[in-house]
Amino acid sequence: MLSRKVTIRTWTTARCVFLFFVLSCVSATAARDLPRRPFLGVTGQPAPDKHVRVGKIFPESPAARSELAVGDILLALNGAPITSVDDFLAGVKSLKSKDRAVYQVQRGGNELDVEVTAGEFPREQPSGIQVLYDSVETPKAEVRSILTLPIGNTGKLPTIFYVQGWDCSSVDWPLPDPNLARELVYGLTRAGFAVMRAEKSGTGDSTGTPCRDVDFHDEVALFTSALKKLKTYDFVDTGNVFIFGHSAGGWVAPLMAEQEPVKGIVVYGTVVRPFAEYLVENWRRNRWLRSQSDLSQFDLAKVEDEQRLYAQLLHYLLVEKSSVHNATIKHPELSAMAKRLFPQDDEHFDNLRTLQHVRQLNDQNVARVWASLDAHVLALFGEYDIRTLAMDHEYIAAIINARHPSMGSWRLLPKMDHGFALHDSLHDSAVHEFAGPFGDQVLQETVTWIRGIVG
Repeated sequence: MLSRKVTIRTWTTARCVFLFFVLSCVSATAARDLPRRPFLGVTGQPAPDKHVRVGKIFPESPAARSELAVGDILLALNGAPITSVDDFLAGVKSLKSKDRAVYQVQRGGNELDVEVTAGEFPREQPSGIQVLYDSVETPKAEVRSILTLPIGNTGKLPTIFYVQGWDCSSVDWPLPDPNLARELVYGLTRAGFAVMRAEKSGTGDSTGTPCRDVDFHDEVALFTSALKKLKTYDFVDTGNVFIFGHSAGGWVAPLMAEQEPVKGIVVYGTVVRPFAEYLVENWRRNRWLRSQSDLSQFDLAKVEDEQRLYAQLLHYLLVEKSSVHNATIKHPELSAMAKRLFPQDDEHFDNLRTLQHVRQLNDQNVARVWASLDAHVLALFGEYDIRTLAMDHEYIAAIINARHPSMGSWRLLPKMDHGFALHDSLHDSAVHEFAGPFGDQVLQETVTWIRGIVG
């Protein structure tokens, strides 16, 4: 019996056939009717002169049924100019299913109008898994939640809340592109766990402030609200709720558990040191590792000169709380570095999240939060992860064990990168990061560890 009048549909190839944006059978429904976002089936890529180029068209999508072609330059949508990928995405999101979208396109020196009728974004339909689309009311947004359950379950399940990384990518994954996080989530489900994901504010179907403008405290509150709702479902064994935090999700996870206690936490590729300290070390390490593909293109002494400027700028912005403008006025030698870190405006660090978000992240003493928890903790680190360090994971386990002996542990997973992909070497990971077969060690270690705790 499911709480909140939520319906679950079991998807199998025998029961329905999935076509992009055209579903031939009824999809999972939610207690609240949070509308599905529109979808055209086209991706946009930056092009010269502030233009956007059609990068990919998905088969059997509305775009595929139109006259759009890969390589077209998108000049405007329904008369509104498109000068960036953000413009392109905002234009798509402004549509509703069945809306008429007219793109002004440049192709081979000619301009033409191409009409596309928007469809509804498809839903996940993995074999052998039940999918539940629901939503969560958070303090400042209503966000899409997606739960996966093993088919045939009739009792209460140990449940995992999957928390994604720092960027604003959607965790709604129906498209056939390679997706290693999806492989992990589906693998955990097939191993007998219910697994929940929640979108960030303004991402996917979610309402609210666009994700890139949300501060860190509000994002933690959003995920904490979602975890609280997770515990209300009838199929959840509330005594065996776990969090899996990937990347920056491993920073958010203990803050969620501080307010909504859980049985255990698994983190992968995360950080426990002050964020500014991490950024400085990671910037140096990444540039060094990436330079090894062609040392002739990198002067490592110059890299170290730039490293010092990077560290100084972060100190002024994150510790002294100076604005970008004031920091560069007082220290003009930092102007070029500031432009690299804030290429679009002075408010968005690396065009990803606000400066305020990064400051709050840096101010958070997450080590002390870890120490306050009464939960089992497993910290996993990929051997070829070029974005985080083994030390943080070993340190997390040590922090836990100092307060709760034997409740913290860490593992090094051979050949894995930051995004769950396998590589032959650290060099290969630096050159082809996130591209490779799924490293199922992360799945096996997580399943074995949780089963050992659940008993």
